[in-house]
Amino acid sequence: MEVSKTVLMSPKHKDIYKNWQLLAEGEKQGLYECFNIFYDDLYRFGLSLYKNPELVKEGIHNLFLELWKIRHKLAEVQNIQQYTLTIYKRILYKTYQQLSAETQTGHLIDELSIEDMPAEPSYESILIASQHDEHMKKRLQKALNELSPRQKEIIRLRYFDAVSFKDIADQTGLSERTVYNTLHNAIKVLRDVICWVIIFKGSRAIH
Repeated sequence: MEVSKTVLMSPKHKDIYKNWQLLAEGEKQGLYECFNIFYDDLYRFGLSLYKNPELVKEGIHNLFLELWKIRHKLAEVQNIQQYTLTIYKRILYKTYQQLSAETQTGHLIDELSIEDMPAEPSYESILIASQHDEHMKKRLQKALNELSPRQKEIIRLRYFDAVSFKDIADQTGLSERTVYNTLHNAIKVLRDVICWVIIFKGSRAIH
């Protein structure tokens, strides 16, 4: 008599298997739940390899973006946790190399003008997407609550009122460089939501 594989699983493994299958089918909820289930273990494992919390968080976000991209391949995976860790280690190493390269060239930033800065993430797209997804709306509100009053002010001026860096500097009494850095740091706080927006857009494209 053949015994169903799910019968032999612990409650946690059943939860992983169920949500992994949803992820493989292109269901956002499966992706969200897998993220929540795996996050703590991935974070601890990442820190055991690289003593850099920011690198580890970036690696986790990149991992789930990758899993979403290759979701059509996930249904046949037998050992879900081992498969996930294998991809995660590769992504962590790649992320480590990228961050190291950015650190080495960081001293060049002061020589750039504001106009030369990299393009800003589309904060408007986060707001638009959150209107159509309750899960994302909660994430956005939680992230916004972590911003300082100054960061919120600059976010509002830049994205809601479409004020230029120069005019924001004039209004706040800050330098354009400080305005840019403050905005950049605020966007880093919102990075988790930005990642889900990318996923959100991808999921909309298949429906």
